Amino acid sequence: MSDPVPLCAVLSAALAIAALVVSLAVTRHREKRLRAAQAALHASQERLRLALDATSELVWDWDLCTDVMYMPRFGAVYGYPEAAIPATGGAFMGHVHPEDLGKVDAAVKAAQAGRDHVEFEHRVRTGAGEYLWMQGRARVVARGPGGEAFRMVGTCTDVTERRRMMERLQLADRMVSVGTLAAGVAHEINNPLSFVNANVSFAVERLDALGRATGAGPQEVTRTVEECRAALDEAAAGADRVRRIVQDLKLLSRTGEDRVAPVDVTRALELALHIAGNDLRQRARVVSRLAAVPPIVGDESRLSQVFLNLLVNAAQAIPEGRPEENEIEVRLLAVGGRVVLAVRDTGCGIAPENLKRIFDPFFTTKPVGVGTGLGLAISHRIVAALGGEIDVVSAPGAGSTFRVSFPAAAPAAVAPETAAAPAPAPRGARVLVVDDEPLFCTAMKRMIGSEHEVVTAGDARTALRRIEGGQVFDLVFADLVMPGMSGVEFHAALGRLDPDLAARTVFVTGGTFTRSAAEFVERMGDRVLEKPVGAEQVRAVVARALRAGLRRRSAVPA
Repeated sequence: MSDPVPLCAVLSAALAIAALVVSLAVTRHREKRLRAAQAALHASQERLRLALDATSELVWDWDLCTDVMYMPRFGAVYGYPEAAIPATGGAFMGHVHPEDLGKVDAAVKAAQAGRDHVEFEHRVRTGAGEYLWMQGRARVVARGPGGEAFRMVGTCTDVTERRRMMERLQLADRMVSVGTLAAGVAHEINNPLSFVNANVSFAVERLDALGRATGAGPQEVTRTVEECRAALDEAAAGADRVRRIVQDLKLLSRTGEDRVAPVDVTRALELALHIAGNDLRQRARVVSRLAAVPPIVGDESRLSQVFLNLLVNAAQAIPEGRPEENEIEVRLLAVGGRVVLAVRDTGCGIAPENLKRIFDPFFTTKPVGVGTGLGLAISHRIVAALGGEIDVVSAPGAGSTFRVSFPAAAPAAVAPETAAAPAPAPRGARVLVVDDEPLFCTAMKRMIGSEHEVVTAGDARTALRRIEGGQVFDLVFADLVMPGMSGVEFHAALGRLDPDLAARTVFVTGGTFTRSAAEFVERMGDRVLEKPVGAEQVRAVVARALRAGLRRRSAVPA
């Protein structure tokens, strides 16, 4: 009979078996939890993938220390093959529109300086060579001991269609503003036109009377000539006022991409005050306190639209009928490197519950037919795009003060040199004028015909036939909008026939009505004059061309 197994050994074995069973159970439980966690992670990743695939979002992760950037959907969003996906921030910047690099760089620097969250809009080149407008959102997720940012994550959202919609809304809002002020504009135009017509009629009558008079002495002739000259000078001044009013309206209604350049803020504000003046005066006294301010970088028509919206908004907040009891104050000043405009009114004010919504599109408390709810929303977008800020302080019955501020443009690095007096221009050039308006051709002859030979053509095809026939010209003035063949088509045909003469063609236009014509005008630059043109302006163009050595030395008689 064998010795009995010690009890302790039995207990040890039992404990070992129990521990093994527990360990196996724990392991199976852990494995089960791990599989469940892996399944949940896979499902979460799949949901994220499906959500991203269903949107135009581009997610990115940027290590600022190594410049390594991870953006897995770059190819899908922008249409590039896998091999072309940028692996660094620097490589991605190579796809950003050159004009927007400064904006993106400023946002990154703002994040590095302490802002945890930044937003900006920029254009990115696609694989097809086009540019998409993207709204970038970035957040700093890791900083060093000294607060320096070394990792950012963010998204880029395609907002191209939204920007196009906003441009259409901006145009619609501008047209509403111009329509609202149409009566005032008509009043502004009719004032100078009334004395233009009166003075021209007076001059014609006096000259007719002088022609009918018999035995008029030298003193009578001299007095009549002086009276006619004074009347015609006043008529010319009135016509110039009409020209400036039309130019202001054309500037305000201009469409297309923003023309970013240094903007004279005072001029943009005076334009808005001029257009809104009649409407403002019907509601309140207008008090302007305009200090000298530096320019800002932006688009003049967009800036004028913001100012006009604020002025019209102030006027509409004041009831009609008691202008002497109300006031609209406009203040322009420079504060700490920024240009600030404040528009204060003594109108009805804004209820507290509406203050947070006044910049929302289509939100308005005005009666139907008075407001569209777009003016302040569009103004907010334009101001933000220019790097500015807009806010309002208001209370019911106490009026409102809207305040906008923009960063001032950096001063020019080099002061412009004083231009030397131009050398006298040679005379006797041969100038071709192509315009379907006979009176304009006659006016051009009057303006420069005493110094140069002026040949006219009533349409572009006639002008081309004369050139094909051997007639030689030193300079061409051509209307941009003509029946049969436009100025753009004329320039293309002339370029094939005589490239040198095409380069010496100046275009005169009363306005462009198509996108292609507007782009053509943009390319021509200072070779485009806007009607009405003055004698000094035309003579200066001819003189500049001749001084530049563009005159041909040989000429074939007509």
